[in-house]
Amino acid sequence: MDGALAQALNRNRMRVLHCIPSMEGGGAERQLTYLARGLREIGCDVHVALQRGGPNLSALRDAGATIHELGLRGNHDVRLLHRLLRVISAVQPDVIQCWLTQIQVVGGVAAVMARRPWVFSERSSGIAYPPGVKNALRVRIGALASAIVSNSASGDQYWAPRARRGVRRYIIPNGLPLDDIAAVSPATSRELDLAPREAFVLFAGRLDEKKNAATFVRALSRVRFAAPFRAMICGQGPQSGEIARLITNLGLEGRVELTGYTPDLWRLMKRANILVSTSRCEGNPNVVLEAMACGCPLIVSDIPAHLEFLDERSALIVPVDDVDGVATSMASVIERPHEAAARARAAVTLSARHSIHGMAQQYARVYDDAVSHVERPKSAVA
Repeated sequence: MDGALAQALNRNRMRVLHCIPSMEGGGAERQLTYLARGLREIGCDVHVALQRGGPNLSALRDAGATIHELGLRGNHDVRLLHRLLRVISAVQPDVIQCWLTQIQVVGGVAAVMARRPWVFSERSSGIAYPPGVKNALRVRIGALASAIVSNSASGDQYWAPRARRGVRRYIIPNGLPLDDIAAVSPATSRELDLAPREAFVLFAGRLDEKKNAATFVRALSRVRFAAPFRAMICGQGPQSGEIARLITNLGLEGRVELTGYTPDLWRLMKRANILVSTSRCEGNPNVVLEAMACGCPLIVSDIPAHLEFLDERSALIVPVDDVDGVATSMASVIERPHEAAARARAAVTLSARHSIHGMAQQYARVYDDAVSHVERPKSAVA
């Protein structure tokens, strides 16, 4: 920790309240568990207000965060604002950070009403926000934040013309628990029921239009006659049924498994011959970063979020929605494993930049700056 930051935290232990809809299995929720751990390690008092739990809730508790469950029926429960204001009054945070659209709007209003500095957390990029009332309201409230922190340059570019003049914007990439990842052993071929020469191909992410698992499945159907493989799709979402039907229609049953949410993903990454990310948009993608740290060869779409930290020396890069390109790249990795291993080693080196400690230090500077320099609004949102 640098001297100025240590002095700021020692003057008055920074108390941070994070507001998030749930602790489901998504990347933002996982990043909050990492950030809470890192902030606690550098002396912050971390509180989290949430509407419901999820697979990442136990990790958040293990990180030392104080949990405030709001006890609401859903994202549109009219009591949300009142409950958040009650938590803010009880916790008396120095700064508030709001995660994900479902709670960013109401959380931002609550922070303004309570006259607390607050941080808007941008986890994606512009293409994720089509025109509409919900996204327009999100922008209007986000523009009132004390600071906007994006986890990618693409996210920051989205806010550059939208944030009010004078709001401070920052880019803080996602952190990784590098020591935890290094300690995990790979899954075995026996566990995965792999034949001696079968390649293991992995996809992980929410099953929705943005993550684009359908392109991955269609590419697998074109590889099946060129190389023996087994594939696993880890995740769930609104397209789960559609992806299951596509697997059946393409004759891939028995070769492609849908697992739903998978807690031991690092073990799979360490055994996989390839991880494929066919996303149409991202922020700073957890799955790809974790695969890098696991030494798993990568095939990624050529979206700006991937190209911020990967190039042809560390991954195979294909155009978005290019089924043939993904299929050809998968066959290349399977047929030329030494080249794939060299790219994976380069990616491991890049992943070392993403420590939790470094991420937490950057956020602590943002909080200190918000508390010290940003003028609090004088009235509630009209």
